[in-house]
Amino acid sequence: MRNPINNLLTPQEQKVLLYLACFFMLGGALNLMGWTPLAASKRPVSTSEIKETVKTDAEIKIDIRTATKEELILLPGIGEKRAADIIARRKEKPFQNVSEIMDIKGIGQGTYEKMKPMLIIFGDSEIVAPVAKSPSTKENGGKKKSTLSKADDDSIVNINSGGISELTKLSGIGEVKARAIIDYRKENGAFGSIEDLVKVKGIGAKTLEKIRHRLAI
Repeated sequence: MRNPINNLLTPQEQKVLLYLACFFMLGGALNLMGWTPLAASKRPVSTSEIKETVKTDAEIKIDIRTATKEELILLPGIGEKRAADIIARRKEKPFQNVSEIMDIKGIGQGTYEKMKPMLIIFGDSEIVAPVAKSPSTKENGGKKKSTLSKADDDSIVNINSGGISELTKLSGIGEVKARAIIDYRKENGAFGSIEDLVKVKGIGAKTLEKIRHRLAI
């Protein structure tokens, strides 16, 4: 009896068809026997990926007074070197407020603002100092409202010992300029005179004249 497939396929095509049929039969047999392909090898997870996952999946609050090196590295902009510097700084001189982390070389205002949501706030860095009662105090329905602007404040600030919270009470001095004053003291020593304040980047003669009456050394 003549094979009817001969009328449809060439001998070469019949061989290909036979190979395919064998392949599918073999696959089916292996599947019935419970065979599964080897799983792809797992790619090693880098430290940076773990760090990012931890930051994303959990709300982390870090206390720079007690945090370990591994915990400090989780902060934005903090690597092993800066984490070690933070630990060395607190051993030498304990942090009095969280903003003192900017005393560490390489940690500026921008880096501090990025890590701030992850930090436990302590000290006077985030506390608004109580203001004295001014002549502009108004009484409304038995409630007293007291406001005191920088221009009205006449408290004396020592530019050789004042911290950020004190320096920013001066008219025209924000956190950036306050930090610049502190950095100048660290690099050049104490100010010899009030006039030396203009040596700080961003502070000119006009600013000095506005606040001269409130300065001390």
